Amino acid sequence: MNMPQSHPYLAAAETAAQQVVLALNQRGLSPAFRKFGLVESNGMTWLLVYLDERVDRLRLEQYTSAETMHQINTLLRDKQAYLANSTGIRYAVLLSAPPRLPKLATLPETAPEADFFPLGVGLRGPLQFHAQKLLNILIGGAPESGKSTLLSLIAHTARQHGYSLYLADPQENTFGAAWNDIAAAPVAASVTDFYTLLEQLRAEMDRRRALFGSVSQYPPKNLDAYNQVAGQPLPRVFLIVDEANSYFDRKGVVETVSDLARQGRKWGLNVILAAHNWRAKDVPRSLSTHFRTRICLTVNDDTSGEVVLNSSHWGKAAQHLRQPGRGILYLDDYQLFQAYYLSSEQEQGLLNRPAAVTGLADWEARLALYALEHLQGEFIVNRLAAAFAGEGMSSHRVKLLAQRWERRGWLTTPRHATDARRVTDELHRILEVWNAQAHRPHRGAQGAQGN
Repeated sequence: MNMPQSHPYLAAAETAAQQVVLALNQRGLSPAFRKFGLVESNGMTWLLVYLDERVDRLRLEQYTSAETMHQINTLLRDKQAYLANSTGIRYAVLLSAPPRLPKLATLPETAPEADFFPLGVGLRGPLQFHAQKLLNILIGGAPESGKSTLLSLIAHTARQHGYSLYLADPQENTFGAAWNDIAAAPVAASVTDFYTLLEQLRAEMDRRRALFGSVSQYPPKNLDAYNQVAGQPLPRVFLIVDEANSYFDRKGVVETVSDLARQGRKWGLNVILAAHNWRAKDVPRSLSTHFRTRICLTVNDDTSGEVVLNSSHWGKAAQHLRQPGRGILYLDDYQLFQAYYLSSEQEQGLLNRPAAVTGLADWEARLALYALEHLQGEFIVNRLAAAFAGEGMSSHRVKLLAQRWERRGWLTTPRHATDARRVTDELHRILEVWNAQAHRPHRGAQGAQGN
């Protein structure tokens, strides 16, 4: 065997290799192996058994059949063999103790990196993904499964990143009245309110389409590219819907949601749909194809699991997840994970924490603060340009900023040509939030995955 002469798992590897050979002999198959090897990965030790590629292709299915794998695992007893087909045929036997998920995953105190979302802990460590990686998410989970906690965590994180939130919840259990002062619109409870919310989102996507076309001859391919060239960056938008299938009976709702989910990748919209029980009729192909991220917590039946995870095998497995917060995540591949637990104290702390200010650069904030502290709130272009001349500031640049802020309502409109613009209460409020964040110690994210 092509393995090191000194390794703590060498004896176990040799025994496992002999058992694999014996199992194939018992099945009447030739143990035509190319090599054996020991591999360390994510703290686990594996024996890899590579089948000779010259084996007749017509017989490969005999080496990979369920009966053959059962025979191998019967002889391995306390160990488990898996089949890997990524590079030819190989068996993988886990020699070390299998990793285990925690019964309770505590949300880290460290703030996540901008645009990243902490979801929980997987077998390989913390799970944290960029919003563009997650994109649209389909979530299933029975009562007491942790679904509401997961939705709250996603919504709170989006708020901390300065995103625009659009929320819907027919029971108002996950998103109650407290979210009305946080979201971009009141929480939609009724079907009529939800349809109005979708129309508002459709109008916002149309506005963004026009903005993208106005910045250059060749419109940016996505929101990140747009924000690099636009004078005023746009925040991402999150539509989060609990008990989503209760809204789907109204004509046109599924089609509108599907259309919005399709547009999301370019215009900066993420759609998250969750429900206790999903059925195939709830997620037609026109909708399902736009949800590449799937999360299934404990469900009441394998039908819900199969619809959410788009797999009968994993759907059945989801029915047996008894631990609150325990789930199966699909994003490129399937993996078990434990969702972060969000205590009521932590949630209240997140509600009280000031949200991020999207689109206010440090130099812009310092100009506005200078106007408040040294110019009695007047935004005098020449005075500001002179005060920041050492940083390469010009009167033209300050004037363009003043015009943009005036259109946005952050500066007053002068009555006379000789009057100066003044900082409005809205900009004052934003500066207070910016100032609080600027003086808060930076806490970087850890364990980021899926970049």
